[in-house]
Amino acid sequence: MARLQFEGLSSDIKRLIISFVRGHQSPFEPARSNFDQHQIDRPTDLKNLCLTSKELREVTTPFLYRSIHLFVGGPQDLRLSAFLGRENPGIPHIREIFLRLEKLVIQDKHRHYHSDDSSEEDEAEEIQAIPGIRAQFTVRLLLDFLPRDILYVFSWQNWEPLSVDNFMLLCKKQRSLRVLEIGPMDRLLTPVLDKHPDVFEKLTELNSIDIYPDTLDRLKASQKLLQAKPDIDHLCISTGFEYSNENHEDLQDSSTRPGLISRTLFSHMQPFDNCKPFILKNLDLDTYAADTWLKVIRFNALEKLEIRNCAGADFLFAQLSRPHLRPSKLKSLRWMDDDKSEPHALEAFEGLLESLSGLETLHIFVKRMRSLPKVGPITLHKKTLTSLSVHSQETREKIHTYSEEDYDRICGCTQLRQLSVMFPNTSIDHATLSVGFFAFQACTVKLPNLRTLNIRRWPSTQDSFAGSFARIIPILRRYEHQLQRLSQHIFELTDRDAKEKGHGLGNRSHLSVISWGGNGKTRHDSSDKFKLQQIPFVRGWKEDPFGKRSLLAVQTVWRMVRFVEPESDILNHSLYDMHDIHQGIGL
Repeated sequence: MARLQFEGLSSDIKRLIISFVRGHQSPFEPARSNFDQHQIDRPTDLKNLCLTSKELREVTTPFLYRSIHLFVGGPQDLRLSAFLGRENPGIPHIREIFLRLEKLVIQDKHRHYHSDDSSEEDEAEEIQAIPGIRAQFTVRLLLDFLPRDILYVFSWQNWEPLSVDNFMLLCKKQRSLRVLEIGPMDRLLTPVLDKHPDVFEKLTELNSIDIYPDTLDRLKASQKLLQAKPDIDHLCISTGFEYSNENHEDLQDSSTRPGLISRTLFSHMQPFDNCKPFILKNLDLDTYAADTWLKVIRFNALEKLEIRNCAGADFLFAQLSRPHLRPSKLKSLRWMDDDKSEPHALEAFEGLLESLSGLETLHIFVKRMRSLPKVGPITLHKKTLTSLSVHSQETREKIHTYSEEDYDRICGCTQLRQLSVMFPNTSIDHATLSVGFFAFQACTVKLPNLRTLNIRRWPSTQDSFAGSFARIIPILRRYEHQLQRLSQHIFELTDRDAKEKGHGLGNRSHLSVISWGGNGKTRHDSSDKFKLQQIPFVRGWKEDPFGKRSLLAVQTVWRMVRFVEPESDILNHSLYDMHDIHQGIGL
């Protein structure tokens, strides 16, 4: 019998092999087995496969072009016509498009800032946005040339307005959309929707809605969308009236009647006491969670819940702890709040944790709190919890840290794969770590399944990040080198523990990423103005002249970490994502 060669396999089997190499699973694809859901999605691997042979190019092209990220409004727009040309075989396979406004590249001999690596809060004089008019023309060109009904996701990831004409063209040409966003627009949207009353009803595959109303017009437009699509699975409501020019005194619910937001978004459901509620799986909410929301949304059916800057969070948590409202299927719970946290919100949140069971993801990021959440309610989920992030601070200077005993109990959650906590302070200038940091380190290496570790506190240093940029650069380079040394030490400790106890991958632990600081930019203790971006280190190798390989912690940027370790999304969640991006402040 002749030996089976790869070239002799059928195209279907080759697609299965490529899907394993691709690994990353979109939330809009059918569920895949545990065999391949955690593999690495690295575009360079797919590109190399396309260049291997004509047959592999045909098989790999759909995976390579499935999700596209483009920067528009800059010089790269001149190349878009070639990308959209008929000779490009990948165009029909595009399913997700994520657009960002291009920004100028600021270069100097020490450091290069680019829009893909830099934070959105960079100062205006450092990075300036190209005018959005040019970007709107590019978006129109993109929508005109794309085939009809191929897109699942079209995301305009900017706070700049999107053209209403482009939005309407998107809804008319791409009726297979599964996610639709209503954000800032360049003019009134509601009058245009009145002329096309059935535009949303034709989106037959739509199951996820993200709305960002900051004007009355967008509230009304969002209401039309919610009325046309009552059977969605995911809903994100993020209001921004505090950043708009419109002033409304009755935005939030009162004791006598619903506020402007509630009675406008859900006007088609009044009276609320007799309405048919939305039955959602995922809910992201950052507006007032009064009794109205408990009537229009069936919270006990939720699987994922994210509460962000909700003024009524304490009331919501208390109500969800009641048996008839308790979300018994909840697997993911995220609570993020900054300066609006009620005094009793933390107690109500702990009560909710005690009433739930089987949580897999728990993220807590709150400010103006006098303490951290108690460890007891968290450890109740130790058999199922795989991702945990806890951050609480009372002021900028007073950031809470768990005691050594409490952190040891947290490390009893042996299924943890991602962990983000505030370690005790230590000086990076000394060879000896502080007692508290050493104790936390010793507890962390015991986690057998840990993939990603985020230490949010910057280690202290005698150097000061003050003065001119030219003076700071060598200090920053030295500081990064010291962080690399400490990260490599933690990698080595986890590998040693894995070998001794027989867990991990046999010769090393599962730990692949160690990141310092929070998402975005955070201030260092030695500076009032200079902010550090999150600094992640990934597991790498070095080889000496004799061919011997040894461990090396390699510094990268947080946007690239997911191509090394897919289970690292905990690095992307913080208050910066939805609030500090407006204010330009650090944590």
